[in-house]
Amino acid sequence: MKHKIKGDIINWNSSIWDFNYQMKSIKEDEDIDLSVNSYGGDAFLGIDICNTLKDHKGLVTVTITGMAASAASVICMGADKIRAHANTMLMVHNAQTFVAGDAKKLRKAADDVEKVSQAVLKSYTNRVDEDTMKKLLDDETYLTAEEALKYGLIDEIIDAEPEEVESEIFENKAKAFNNKITAAVAPKQPISSPASGIDENTLKQMFAELKNEIKNELKPKEIVPDPVAPKQNLSSLFLHL
Repeated sequence: MKHKIKGDIINWNSSIWDFNYQMKSIKEDEDIDLSVNSYGGDAFLGIDICNTLKDHKGLVTVTITGMAASAASVICMGADKIRAHANTMLMVHNAQTFVAGDAKKLRKAADDVEKVSQAVLKSYTNRVDEDTMKKLLDDETYLTAEEALKYGLIDEIIDAEPEEVESEIFENKAKAFNNKITAAVAPKQPISSPASGIDENTLKQMFAELKNEIKNELKPKEIVPDPVAPKQNLSSLFLHL
């Protein structure tokens, strides 16, 4: 089975809906090739997909094609083999939430979030020792493919261009990541190369000459009236005009 999870990790994401639908009919020993490109979302949905992959009897391979952040990185941990393109990233952090209420509710929310963070931590400890992983989560760590490989969070680096990330929940962070990868893959070659036979100064001169020609063509031209016949009187001239 080949599938791609992209966008926010939320139940109404169509790529997650399709994944769950396909998992209902897949053979128990069928191999899964899953691509992931997401800035994260619901921690428990990420844990659920992670465990679904982990429990599957067939070989599960996950490939990070852009960003695997937060709950998306948890999903990756369910794979037997994790691959990442050379210029992609993986981000891990503790659980977060939004809460409003009195002091008691705020204290309870803090306690609850700490418990969720413990559940998130356990998702990574099959690959990284608990103390190291806890520090990475506490620091909200962005990891390059090389760094993720060093920690053991991925198994292999493959060379390709990363994909942009789609996100409504983390729109600003997704834009920041997309700007980074756009800058990273932007061509840095000069306007011309030796193979073209034209150097940069020659091109500039050619463009300058072309610009002058266009300006001359666009200049308003003086209208020259038709010559008036010598014998033509004034009334016939107005009638002609």
